[in-house]
Amino acid sequence: MSKADEQTVDGDVDTPTGTEADEDTILSVENVSKHYGGVVALEDVSLSIKDNEVLSIVGDNGAGKSTFIKLLSGVIPATSGTFKMRNEETGELEHIVLDSPSMAKRAGIETVFQDMSLSMQHDVASNVFMGREPTKGGIRGRLLRRIDREYMEARSIEALDEIGFEIDPNAVTEELSGGQQQAVAVARALISDPRVVILDEPTAEVSVEGSQKILDLIEELQASGKTVIFITHNLQEVFDVADRVAVLRSGSLVAELENDGTIDREDLVGRMTGAIQ
Repeated sequence: MSKADEQTVDGDVDTPTGTEADEDTILSVENVSKHYGGVVALEDVSLSIKDNEVLSIVGDNGAGKSTFIKLLSGVIPATSGTFKMRNEETGELEHIVLDSPSMAKRAGIETVFQDMSLSMQHDVASNVFMGREPTKGGIRGRLLRRIDREYMEARSIEALDEIGFEIDPNAVTEELSGGQQQAVAVARALISDPRVVILDEPTAEVSVEGSQKILDLIEELQASGKTVIFITHNLQEVFDVADRVAVLRSGSLVAELENDGTIDREDLVGRMTGAIQ
């Protein structure tokens, strides 16, 4: 069943809502731009991302999608503008700095990029904990830095089960299907218990069956309380899982639309290309 069939959200928003943030906003992007010398990759983008929603970012090649995601992920710094995240304790939107991937992670933002950055020769558990391998307790852990392999395997199984996948933590990653590899990359992101999960073209290199598994995974993430930002060229996937759609064109945010049955493929394509203003 599509999101359009499930939801009855009143109205759509044809133009960006600016910096106004509702009380359900978890992440606020305010007047953010990215310039490379005289080249404008993103210009004055403001977007409020809601708690526990699936937001799809769409646009043609060169629209600014990759730049936007890299800014949220801390891979590149913004030229101007600000980011705010809602403080879980105070409930207030507070300024955050996203100047590095580690800063984005500390803010509660995890990103699974299209290339997934998996080590294909290593097993599943090693990939899930890559760079964050836990050590055993006691002297073996403190002095000898012995890796707690048992914990890695058990937690990998748990993390994968949470998103609907049953994968052997000792399986070699390159022997998995595309959909399973995506699940491993997502499980790695979930280990830190992020509030926002960004998925960059997660179905681009997988089979039809694998694509459906990933769409199911997105719904599992939302059901577990996560906010999901989903980038895809497949507009049917947008209609299947997104609550809202943000359209980028030539580096600008040109529309925010509710996926409530009032928009269709022709409408989105028109906004992406400029045929519809």
